[in-house]
Amino acid sequence: MERSYMICHILSALDGKIAGAFMETKACGEVSREYARIRSEYQADAWLYGTVTTKEFTQGKRPKLDPAVKAPEGDFVAVSDAPLYYVSVDTQGEIGWESGTFSKAGRPDAHVIEVLTKSTDPAYRAYLYSRGISYILAGKEELDSRLAAKKLYQLFGIDTVLICGGGTVNWTFLQQGAVDELSLLIAPVADGAPDTVTVFEKSPLLPACMPIEFQLKNVEKLKGDGVRLVYTVNQKGQE
Repeated sequence: MERSYMICHILSALDGKIAGAFMETKACGEVSREYARIRSEYQADAWLYGTVTTKEFTQGKRPKLDPAVKAPEGDFVAVSDAPLYYVSVDTQGEIGWESGTFSKAGRPDAHVIEVLTKSTDPAYRAYLYSRGISYILAGKEELDSRLAAKKLYQLFGIDTVLICGGGTVNWTFLQQGAVDELSLLIAPVADGAPDTVTVFEKSPLLPACMPIEFQLKNVEKLKGDGVRLVYTVNQKGQE
């Protein structure tokens, strides 16, 4: 395979939600610890998140751009041998990173790679370049997930990526044929909220597509009455 192997590793409620009040319950807490354990056991080279999730991790900080500062053309590899990477899908250039290292309590430090497109503001690329933050250009106007997976493999030697949400980035990579496996943990709780994000959410910017099928690989009962379902993705028709 000439690209990173991509596993969508997600924790959800019984009603498919991946965010909301249910996350604060005791029932979800036990399965959440199982989720973190399995995430570590994967020993993946990178964890990938969408813009909305990364904004939460970075407290919504916005970048301060200087149009006078320039960056070289093409991709920028600041670090090619990090023990772990944090891959941030951010085609609009919205994340105000302060450095090239993502640090969060309870998680190992990771070097940041921003996934942009050729249409992302050049001033944002310069912002990243000046802070030693790696970035790749995947697509012209819209994200090309398969190209992103290819560049992560070729430029950084990333063999395995865990896609950890949110729902839009999960579906985008799945719809574009870049997801190989789904690791879905289900907590024994539901909140019925009608306006919170689910495991897979189609971006209005993406074209409609046919439903995508999976093949069951494994079923596992977890602590706290949780369940883990592992599927491989039927890639037929997605190439």
